[in-house]
Amino acid sequence: MPERMNSTTSSSAHSVIRPAQAVDRSASARAWFWGLQGYVMMAVACASFFPLLFRHQEHTVIILIVLCLGMCAVEKVNPWVKTPLDLPLWLFIVWVLCTVPFATDPAYSFAEWKKFVAQAGVFYWALLVLSRCRNERLPRLVLQALVLGASLLACYALIEFVQRGGTWRDRYVRAHAFGSDYNWLSTYMVVVIPVAGSLLVLGRPLWSRISHTLALGLTGAAQLFSYTRGGWLGHAAQGVMLALLVGGRRMAFGVLGMLALAGAGLMAASHSGFQTDTVDAKTVDTRLMVWTIGLGEVATHPVAGIGFGNNSFVKKFPEYSVEKQDHLPERDRIIPAMHNTFLMVTLGSGIPALLSFTWIFVALLRRLIPIPWTIGRDRATAVIAAGIGLAVIGFAVRNLFDYMFMGSLAHLFWLLAAVGITLTGSSRLDAARGEPGLVQEQAGTFAPSVES
Repeated sequence: MPERMNSTTSSSAHSVIRPAQAVDRSASARAWFWGLQGYVMMAVACASFFPLLFRHQEHTVIILIVLCLGMCAVEKVNPWVKTPLDLPLWLFIVWVLCTVPFATDPAYSFAEWKKFVAQAGVFYWALLVLSRCRNERLPRLVLQALVLGASLLACYALIEFVQRGGTWRDRYVRAHAFGSDYNWLSTYMVVVIPVAGSLLVLGRPLWSRISHTLALGLTGAAQLFSYTRGGWLGHAAQGVMLALLVGGRRMAFGVLGMLALAGAGLMAASHSGFQTDTVDAKTVDTRLMVWTIGLGEVATHPVAGIGFGNNSFVKKFPEYSVEKQDHLPERDRIIPAMHNTFLMVTLGSGIPALLSFTWIFVALLRRLIPIPWTIGRDRATAVIAAGIGLAVIGFAVRNLFDYMFMGSLAHLFWLLAAVGITLTGSSRLDAARGEPGLVQEQAGTFAPSVES
């Protein structure tokens, strides 16, 4: 009889242990999955600086999104992460889709719309991974991966610049991005330099300060020798905003004064034979000409536009294609694109698209740099959020002079947006508590949101 009781007790104990072990293995597998997603995100961030890898990166992200949705179904959690960008972003997506039937080339505009949707998918994938991953350091690791990728790109650009005979005297030879040109290089640096600066401010170990100082030096030199005035203006806007945050209006006016002196110095140098091509206004004139044509079409098609996509302009006006203008002098040619992302959006899908697109930037900046801006108790979060906010400002200014909201640059923007929203929300509370949804602590209660 005792033997039978012992046997019964033993089998009962084993039956309890086995489910517990299965639960532990399941939890460990889920943690491993989300941890792997975090490492992949860092790899995507670093690889975004090399456009030749973009197609592979795009397909990889689509596969990862599917896998994440599958894991959320297994975990029985809602994959949706609410943000302040949801309403303007989805308004933009829906409106552009509604304008596709009225496009000059509907098939082309629909293809461009799908590309934008895929880019927005990077945003929601990154938000989901950041909220589910249990690594509290992941947001900063993603930013460090961005700085690493930018530093590698800057090294390549500077070496290639020297090998091709580049000089400080003029911009006939300009630093290029790997597999792309100086426009891409300049935009990459506009995005990364304020992020690297914020990490430098927060760096405590000596090796961290040295590495981020070196990164700032390399990326700053690459930006300088890209000789791209749109990029320089992006940094000017960042400098003025930083001065406003740190020292108020007086410091901002001081920065504006220094920028004016730098511009005057550049003009004076051009009269001495230096940087004459840099101050030449020919590219400004060509932009003004095409912007005038574009604004005229906006007045004609203010609601639905002529078709979403950078090439819709030349599809509407084939006489401005490069082939049709070969016989014209260079100064008389019309560039076959808007060279302004905001105007391209307006021309392509109407004024409602412009309003929702601009709203995305405004909503993101309000989250990252609230007014009035204060450091508060969490200094690290405030500094990093401000760095990302400055990157967004520079990126917006850069897009006033070229269409750069595309490809891996768009991926960078959405990754930074996801990191910034995660840091300024309370998604990390959820990860620490092991709960399935995002939580926000307000007045002692919790609500599933990361909205402001």
